[in-house]
Amino acid sequence: MSEMVGAGVSRPVVVDATVVRDAAGELAREGNRVPDIVALDARRWIVCWRSGVPDPHDRTPTDQGAIKFAVTGDGGATWKKGTLAAATATHRYHYAMLFTEDSFVYALLGRITVAEDREESDVDGFPVHLTMKRSPDGGTTWVDQPITVDVPPNTRGVVVAGKPVKVGDVWTVPFWRQGAGASQAAVLRSTDLKTWQAGALAANPPGIGVEEPQIGLRPDGTLVMVTRALVRRARPEDRDPYYRVSAAHCATTTSTDGGLTWAPMRLHPDLPNYYVKTFYMIDSAGREIALYNTFAGPIREPRPDRFREVLHYKVAGPGRPWQPGRLFADGPRLTKTTARGWDVYPSAAEISPGVLAVVWEHNQIEIKVARLTLNTPLPKDLAPGRWTLDPGATVGPDGALRLRSTTAKPVTARKTIAEMCDFTVEFQGQVVDDSALDPTTGQGVCLGTKVCNGARRLMLTVQKGGVWTMRKGSTTWERVFAAPSAPAVWKVVTDSTGVARLFRDGADTGVTWVIQDSGETPQLSHWVMGTRGGNTAEARIAWTRLTPTLAESPA
Repeated sequence: MSEMVGAGVSRPVVVDATVVRDAAGELAREGNRVPDIVALDARRWIVCWRSGVPDPHDRTPTDQGAIKFAVTGDGGATWKKGTLAAATATHRYHYAMLFTEDSFVYALLGRITVAEDREESDVDGFPVHLTMKRSPDGGTTWVDQPITVDVPPNTRGVVVAGKPVKVGDVWTVPFWRQGAGASQAAVLRSTDLKTWQAGALAANPPGIGVEEPQIGLRPDGTLVMVTRALVRRARPEDRDPYYRVSAAHCATTTSTDGGLTWAPMRLHPDLPNYYVKTFYMIDSAGREIALYNTFAGPIREPRPDRFREVLHYKVAGPGRPWQPGRLFADGPRLTKTTARGWDVYPSAAEISPGVLAVVWEHNQIEIKVARLTLNTPLPKDLAPGRWTLDPGATVGPDGALRLRSTTAKPVTARKTIAEMCDFTVEFQGQVVDDSALDPTTGQGVCLGTKVCNGARRLMLTVQKGGVWTMRKGSTTWERVFAAPSAPAVWKVVTDSTGVARLFRDGADTGVTWVIQDSGETPQLSHWVMGTRGGNTAEARIAWTRLTPTLAESPA
């Protein structure tokens, strides 16, 4: 597969691709690289990332190592690289986040004391201690800046994965730590970048742990926190079945006092989160931006197809609903096992009004950077043009499709999708000749509809007795709605988490499900399929519309 990027995304540049591979070309287990970026101006940017190191005791350390960095002065065309914080026998580093104040660049670093690492069998890099470095010369040289932090000792320490935000005269840094029975999030506050005090921990949604908090400041002074949300189960392996079949959302909250206190957290219906970092920020125009994976989860081998492989983005203007999620990037698989094709851990910096420099990690190998132009218009019609027809499919003078299959071979009409984003499909159709559906083989589909957007796939068929679909994690048809076989207008609205809602003749049926994760070629299709016994399937579709899904609630 070649690299795909979405509308408004420039051709990615690889900043670095230095990793250790074995003889088969697979990766040593060094963990994610988790890059960050800061912009000094429109052309001068600094990127940093974690580079794993071998352990002298051969304990396969993950998510720790040295912190590398690279500086560009020409908008990402060329880079000069170096080491920001070196790993030693005593200390390694878990994270690095960059920001600027006056003429200085600062790096927040999570330092690990090797002797304190709490997992003997799988060195995971906790607890971490927050440290800081600063650069007076745009990232060429770095020196330590002593700081004090008031977070009580805990098994996580002070873990940072989000950009600092200045609220008035107070710098705020989002962090998470181990709380009472679950990980919880708050912000550190400082007026001098030396003494940091924690605000109150936000109250988690019931049954949820929160990690990797991000913050942004709205024009009215409201501080917004967006976190990845971990569904709590008695055992880690019990989380897998949940993420394989369910939608998952970010946990969010707001503060009107600069992070001293927070409203109770809630799961946000418009912001997906599959147990991997969702990047969130608010730009200088007050636009809220989220970059996220369409599917991830704490899922063990064998991992499902498309696991962590696709990054999407979405935008909400001040006080406006979230726009549909749109493709950001989906790179090729550079390995066969660990991290195959992953596009994860994005971060971004505003480089000019409406334009971001975005950094992310591809396949645990490449550190990539691309520009994202936020005001790129959405197409009104995602599937323009004529149908491509199989034998047995015709388009009448009135533009209606007629599909007829007398065997177990599908007869299909299909269109290519113009942009890969959240979609709503609506069509007027009827079953002309009913066939008996076999839920396992798919024989007997009478009026099938398929929409693939490169990350997810809607599978729907209207039969004589109702509507059937395939849910996420399943390959078997299941009836979700009973209805007479009269002609009807059917509509399915899908959102950024993959939740689909079914409408009939303009009325909400109340039926919802989560559509499948899929890398099938982006397309809109209608099809019918008879059976081996010669039971014909035939359908007529008067018209079909495929449009981006627009959220109804404000950000």
